[in-house]
Amino acid sequence: MEADEKEKKKGMFARIESRDDALKTINDCAKGFFTVAVIQAGLGYFIAPSLMIDAALYAVLAGIMLKWNSRVAAVFLFVIACFATYMTVLNRLGIQAEGGNNIILAVIIFWAAIRSVEATFKVNGKYAEASI
Repeated sequence: MEADEKEKKKGMFARIESRDDALKTINDCAKGFFTVAVIQAGLGYFIAPSLMIDAALYAVLAGIMLKWNSRVAAVFLFVIACFATYMTVLNRLGIQAEGGNNIILAVIIFWAAIRSVEATFKVNGKYAEASI
């Protein structure tokens, strides 16, 4: 029965109930941000060079968050994800001509940013004692 509960706790929607859960969430979210950075860098190289800035921000901040469990990096990623989601929604509504078109990707990035903030705050706060 316990093995079944462990299997259910995987994924982006799992609850963070321990330091290990928080570290795994940080690791998974950072990998997601690295993936987005690679996609944006590729698109930036071939289509829109302005995406290179976003790609660099995602990669650098995800690296900082991964290496130091940085709350500041997670909050900056959250702010960038909020802005990217906002621009994507405006673009899809036809109000803004700049920004992405993929609302699903924007929502995934936004959710990963929320989870990153939650995990970094828990690993540096509630579960900080476990690191000693």
